[in-house]
Amino acid sequence: MAAAPGPDAPAAPDLLFFTRKVAPDLQARCSGCHSDPQGAGGKFLLEPLGEKPDSEAVIRNFRSALAQLEPHDPARSRLLLRALGEGHPAGAVYASRSAPDFETLLHFAMGATLENRPPEAIVEPRRDAETGKEVALDGALSADPDGGKLGYRWQVVDRPPGSRAKLEGADAQAARLVPDLPGAYRVELRVTDGALWSLPAFVAVSARAPETRTSAGTPSMKQSFTDRALDPKRLRLIRRLFLDLKWRSPRLEEVAEWYDRPHAEMVRAFLKDEETWTAWFEGQLYYFLLLDSFRPKEGPLTALPGRLAKGEVTVPRAVEEIVRSQYFNARNPGNDTFVTVVLEQCLGMTVQDRRNIPTLEAGKKMYDGYKAKVFKEEGDSQADLVRIVFAQLDMHRQLLRRTWKDLHGTDIDPKRLDGWAAACATRPEGFVPLLEEWLLAPAYVDGVGKPRPKAEIPYVRALFLDTLDRLPAYDELRNVRNAFLSLADPTPIRLVMGRVLLESAEARLPASAVDAPRFVDEQFVRLLARPATAAERGAFVDALKNDPGVNPRLVLLTLISSPEYQSY
Repeated sequence: MAAAPGPDAPAAPDLLFFTRKVAPDLQARCSGCHSDPQGAGGKFLLEPLGEKPDSEAVIRNFRSALAQLEPHDPARSRLLLRALGEGHPAGAVYASRSAPDFETLLHFAMGATLENRPPEAIVEPRRDAETGKEVALDGALSADPDGGKLGYRWQVVDRPPGSRAKLEGADAQAARLVPDLPGAYRVELRVTDGALWSLPAFVAVSARAPETRTSAGTPSMKQSFTDRALDPKRLRLIRRLFLDLKWRSPRLEEVAEWYDRPHAEMVRAFLKDEETWTAWFEGQLYYFLLLDSFRPKEGPLTALPGRLAKGEVTVPRAVEEIVRSQYFNARNPGNDTFVTVVLEQCLGMTVQDRRNIPTLEAGKKMYDGYKAKVFKEEGDSQADLVRIVFAQLDMHRQLLRRTWKDLHGTDIDPKRLDGWAAACATRPEGFVPLLEEWLLAPAYVDGVGKPRPKAEIPYVRALFLDTLDRLPAYDELRNVRNAFLSLADPTPIRLVMGRVLLESAEARLPASAVDAPRFVDEQFVRLLARPATAAERGAFVDALKNDPGVNPRLVLLTLISSPEYQSY
């Protein structure tokens, strides 16, 4: 089998395949709306071909179709999505993705020729695993419709923060993964026939830590931790630091690990932890709406969390690298969109304000390659525009403003903001020491006594960890997030989601609590960051011992359904 270019260099769509297989069907289905340049067809135009198609007209239609394709993610191409009704005023023109003619259109987007159709990657979609133990991933069911020999490429595209697990046999039919941390791993398989690559198929690997048990049959814990008198304020501070910096709740063993150690030691350790900066990086992607097909999956940008943890790049520079990336550019195409988003999100400007229109227009001119001045600095490129924006004091103000709001839930003091921004502009590496100062200050510590609602993404991540002992994969997080954001009040669906997770096969809870008092104590500390009161402890223990309808699952459901769990 000849070596194929990698999936990141996909085959170009074929004109002859378009002419013979695609053009007649598109003419029949789409020319009614897409033949008139002034009509509802928008930028996708199809010239009528008649009984004897003019070759130049076919080529123009081919080019029009090419403009609607996404080479690196053909299944998400505008042409295909509109054909299925997504964002298409006329609705779907194909019944489903499984329709034979739609499959032909997809094959065109993937580079098919009359002699060669793309292969299909097929995997088992879910695997359970334990950390430290090998899990086998098999692509044997993958196939080529033309009977060609297949090549394989496996890669881990999502993993728990801090994980360094690697695949063995990444170019073999069967690969092996040894999870090194509990949580969700997402492994992608693509196959090639030597000329064309398949669409990706994904395996969701759910890894759990090996469970050790006491002689009584219950999971073992540190014997001394929940048996002692615990300070609720200290428990809440630990939980808040985890949720603010790692976007998840702490495991019980992590609470025990940090409980007696100094607050400052915990903050400094977290600010050197790649998991913290992975959560920060995800936060920037959400802020700039670099989601789904615009979310970076590999390459230099995904190395930012590790570089930040090692101090190899400053926080302002990391934000600039995100804005300079191909993903940001693809998400914000054209001079008006790009310049507007950069000015508004990086500087906090309101471009519709009459006073800011000259800056917007100059920025658009610079973006288009013409000499212009923005903030009294001259440039003639998109790169110049970004450089000039990130040299502004307002960029540091905006970054500090939103960081403070994330940590405190309140607006920053404008007078103090100016001094902090000036210091960071002079010395960008001072951002992390300033963040440490904020996290150690009384304003942050005292704020622990004023619970505030968990934001949607940290809430979802905490819920998965608290019920399944793993973090959600990106697709799981995206689906739940979209469901939450579609409702004015997401509380009811939060409660439903908690029930669904606890009733899933992944929630491996004991059928009964052998040591009921200890089980109750641990769940209150773990889920609510406080000890149970005597009355609460007595009621739960009594129900577990004497009510056949009460089990550990119901105890957890009661706690995660409480208003107290919704805040931190």
